[in-house]
Amino acid sequence: MLKKREYKNSIFNIFENGKIVFGYTETGFKKEYLSEIYKCEILDLKQIHSDIVFFSSDIRKDSEGDGIILDQHGKLIIIRTADCTPLFFFSNDFTNAGIIHIGWRGLFEGIENQIFEKINVPVKDINFYIGPSIESNCYEVGVDLYDKFKDKKYRDRIFTKKSNDKYFMDVNLGITLSLLEKGIKKEQMSYSNICTFCDKNLPSYRRDRTKERIFNFMLLKPKMSDSFGE
Repeated sequence: MLKKREYKNSIFNIFENGKIVFGYTETGFKKEYLSEIYKCEILDLKQIHSDIVFFSSDIRKDSEGDGIILDQHGKLIIIRTADCTPLFFFSNDFTNAGIIHIGWRGLFEGIENQIFEKINVPVKDINFYIGPSIESNCYEVGVDLYDKFKDKKYRDRIFTKKSNDKYFMDVNLGITLSLLEKGIKKEQMSYSNICTFCDKNLPSYRRDRTKERIFNFMLLKPKMSDSFGE
């Protein structure tokens, strides 16, 4: 679905049509490059591992949260990740779209449910793309986290026991199962199938304790534009 492009010797991965642009960047890509490429205002948040989701028109300089729903054209939103999951979503007609940051805390809080509460789109018309994130075999957690998820119906499907006090956790499977519970069909979901821990082209906090982040971005093009950003 996404194709690689190069800008100033840096790589970003992108899907684009006449209405929408979305994708993610690789190691070494600077946030400022996106404003240079698309020549528009960038909106982002101070991310706090919460269940807070903003409409883009409500974002201010000091806004704190972990998801953005685009309700404006010509504004580019960014969600940062470095092992957590960027959940992209968009309606069939590309008039509703956004990105949510989901780690174990966001999954526990059910941040993905905010999509269905905040946008007036039938479930059958929403598509999801799960971007690069750490896979379960690389994400070891303690028994305390397994216990914390005791009230989630899918707990024993997303945790695999490694030893008495260690588990592997599959956050992306948790997201998938949560979306299925909401009535989303498997054909409405697609996956990058890229592990940030394994792929050295992407920042991984668990692997390197890096401060660098992937910029997951999305833009609804101005309504009269067919070639914005070219």
